[in-house]
Amino acid sequence: MLRELETIKGIGAALAKKFALLGVHDVQDLVEYFPRRYEDYSHITSLERLQPGPVTIQATIDSAKGRYVRRGMHITEAVATDSANRKVRLVWFNQPYRAAAIKPDQSYFISGTYELTHNRFAIMSPSIELVSDFPVNTARIIPVYRETKGLTSVQIRKAVREILSTQDAVPETLPPWLIAEQQLIVATKPYIPCIFQRTPSS
Repeated sequence: MLRELETIKGIGAALAKKFALLGVHDVQDLVEYFPRRYEDYSHITSLERLQPGPVTIQATIDSAKGRYVRRGMHITEAVATDSANRKVRLVWFNQPYRAAAIKPDQSYFISGTYELTHNRFAIMSPSIELVSDFPVNTARIIPVYRETKGLTSVQIRKAVREILSTQDAVPETLPPWLIAEQQLIVATKPYIPCIFQRTPSS
């Protein structure tokens, strides 16, 4: 029997209902829920070479502060500093938890769009992950999925990551005689859509 989504770490009944809106009802559906497109954040760019557009940098993060502005919008701003002491602004909207979640003196991969806003350049709404962790949303080719309210590509990528090491997520569907006749290779792990295929390069 195929595993239900609720057996995946981090997915409860409420989130499973969001997945169901996308036609994803079990682990096999999740494996076969292919991305709409990919964004390439696999190349690490030094701060001195930043150009407008999608970028990934490696830096520490400090001076993170949040504030509320008009109509209840929350803005978190931080400063990322690389090993040569070059700096760049980071900006998030309506993510008040960001400032408290950032760990000082830790190296991060930071991926987002470098653009001009209010006459100043910044990396807008970046994904950040510790270099010491296995990155899901930074420093690689990132799959972007069709989303629904309350369910983002970030959450979908995390769910896919959780089943990467699952041996029995999807049972073999080909009959044994066909596998033997065609001398097919039987995978020891299920096929997972391209999500963690490229290591970062400088």
